[in-house]
Amino acid sequence: MVEVEQVWLARSADENAPVAPSPTRDRLRATIAALALAQRDLEDATAPVRRFDAVLAEAERLSRELGYSKDKDEAELGRWIALGGADRPQPCATTVAADASLGELAAEVRAVASALPAARAAQEAAAERVRLAAAERDAALHAVTVEAATFAAGELTEALNRALTVEAKILSLREALSVKTDGLAAAEKINAALRQAKAAAGVPRNADVGRRLLDLLAHDSTATL
Repeated sequence: MVEVEQVWLARSADENAPVAPSPTRDRLRATIAALALAQRDLEDATAPVRRFDAVLAEAERLSRELGYSKDKDEAELGRWIALGGADRPQPCATTVAADASLGELAAEVRAVASALPAARAAQEAAAERVRLAAAERDAALHAVTVEAATFAAGELTEALNRALTVEAKILSLREALSVKTDGLAAAEKINAALRQAKAAAGVPRNADVGRRLLDLLAHDSTATL
């Protein structure tokens, strides 16, 4: 389980001001860098495997081509035998070319067969390092989101307190009117005004804000809500 250290960030009226330093964000920045390095290592480890696979794919293509061409040559030879022709048919140009190319490629195929297991093992090890680095980055990212939400919750408390302070003034005025016999009607109108104010309050929920922050934090440890 990830241990989240709650860090209250310095408040600023400037939304574009840099985020105050925090160990949680420092950790995220380090894990982003580690993941990028692991991904580059994976790309480096994958390149030889791709080249080896390309050699094997070409050998397989030539082998199929040679097999298909030999089948045609054998069919032609069969027709020649059946008809008792004078000149024995020779392998076609495609057969000769494919056979020659396979012969030239034979040494490379043997080399690939020898080197490919180690290259695949290196690729798999690099892929595992990427998986572990991604898990570390995600854990750090989650910790930062909790920190950001905790900070935003503090802002929410302040905003609620400001609203409740205004409400308390209104309620005080209503109570002052309520003790007066001739003030009951006015007190009820204040109650209606409070109900109307609360009913009118509200903002549309924007689910994209949270998703956007997660996307940004995956690459930028300074992103904020």
